[in-house]
Amino acid sequence: MSRDILRGDRLKRLAPESIEYTASTSFDGILVKPVVKINMAHMAMLINQGVVSRAQGSLCLKGLREMPETLQLDPALEDVHMNVEAFLVKKIGGNAGGQLNLAKSRNDQVATAIRMALREYQVNIVSELADLRKTILDRVGEHITTLMPGYTHLQHAQPTTLAHHLIAYQDALQRDSKRLIEAYSRVNLSPLGAVALASTSVKINRELTRKLLGFDGLVENSIDAVSSRDFAIEVISDLALAMTNLSKIAEEMVLWSSSEFGAMDISDGYASTSSVMPQKKNAVVAELIRGKTSTVYGDLMASISMTKALPYSYNIDLQQLTPHIWSACSITFTSIQVLKGMLQEAVFNKERLRKLLEEGAIAATDLADYLAVEHSIPFRTAHTVVGNLVRRSVDEKRAFRNVILEDLAGAAKDIAGVEVSITPSEVDQILDPEKSVELRTVDGGPSSISVKKMIVNRKKGVNETEEWASERRRMLEAANQDLVKTTDELIGGEKA
Repeated sequence: MSRDILRGDRLKRLAPESIEYTASTSFDGILVKPVVKINMAHMAMLINQGVVSRAQGSLCLKGLREMPETLQLDPALEDVHMNVEAFLVKKIGGNAGGQLNLAKSRNDQVATAIRMALREYQVNIVSELADLRKTILDRVGEHITTLMPGYTHLQHAQPTTLAHHLIAYQDALQRDSKRLIEAYSRVNLSPLGAVALASTSVKINRELTRKLLGFDGLVENSIDAVSSRDFAIEVISDLALAMTNLSKIAEEMVLWSSSEFGAMDISDGYASTSSVMPQKKNAVVAELIRGKTSTVYGDLMASISMTKALPYSYNIDLQQLTPHIWSACSITFTSIQVLKGMLQEAVFNKERLRKLLEEGAIAATDLADYLAVEHSIPFRTAHTVVGNLVRRSVDEKRAFRNVILEDLAGAAKDIAGVEVSITPSEVDQILDPEKSVELRTVDGGPSSISVKKMIVNRKKGVNETEEWASERRRMLEAANQDLVKTTDELIGGEKA
């Protein structure tokens, strides 16, 4: 039986059930590439510091370069870190390969690898959010004059436009983008060099490995570096908020595509049918966004719960947090993608949205404003007058327009003590949803002037987000090229 690379003669082999129970290999696949880069940067630094000979170090670097990204991880070796080391030792021997973990621990290595994989996910999610926001703004441009009821409590409230409504989606997603961008500055810090918890007596250079791995700074305190996972919880929290916004949009797509609303049609590519009822077209993708949102909430709560009572510094409980990071990232990324596709291909029913405006007394607020402004009736009193008219319209099944023409004068006199006369032309202007919308020229309102201003501003915001993502990718690639160049020079100039 070969000697266990980790346990050596100190401990006997793990029980079979313990191997399966404690191994993180089932969710470590995403960390293979970062771990290899970490080992390359670390070894390059040890050579540069004169701690490891160039001959031994270059052997390690060559072996690491030949590491397959699809490295088959053996659960008996516990995790990705020991699998990488075992691969290298088998390839180049124990003398050189045994130097790989000098002045480095699995504790600081895993914290570094998680940050590297997470920052890549962040950039990709922010970029995908920018694409979704761009899709929404494209649809906004198509529907600047598409009238629809605005809702509160899922009841008709006031006239608005589809463009105005869709901009609300974009604005929520823009905040999600900003939160992830802000969190990046706390994620992209290097813990490497903290070792197990108390750093090392070996003369390492943390600043060099930071640069080679593309980090913006250090997690300086070595205890904090290996034990903190708040950076990951912050990102999961941001993703939970993003999923909340995606879920709200998905819910409206489910509602609006129903027979009762009839306001939109979801493309067949994002719908399914019933195994029994052939007439059905179900918005299953939108429904799953709602369902998967709860999974991300679970990832957040599990992560917070795991860390709330842990003593400093490293505890293996933190291993169980890692799969929740990738779960939240993966679900959010794919949810953004499918929602983008649904919104691109959705067909909005303009006629139905306009017809919904004819139901009820959606212009009631406009009438109350008219009484307050034109007849100097206190708004609260005007509100009561109009509420009285709405009640009569509902109870007596009379058109709201007719009730206004026939009963407004009496209600205003009885309730407000004010003489009010109104012409049919004035009533028609008040009840005209298009006029109602176009009067709302305040910043952020639904008028075409306001909406067009918002489109210009929001497109600038999308461009800024795209530039941020492009710049982060450029910086990470530049660091990667620097790592490749540094290791090339060390491998090419072998010396004893």
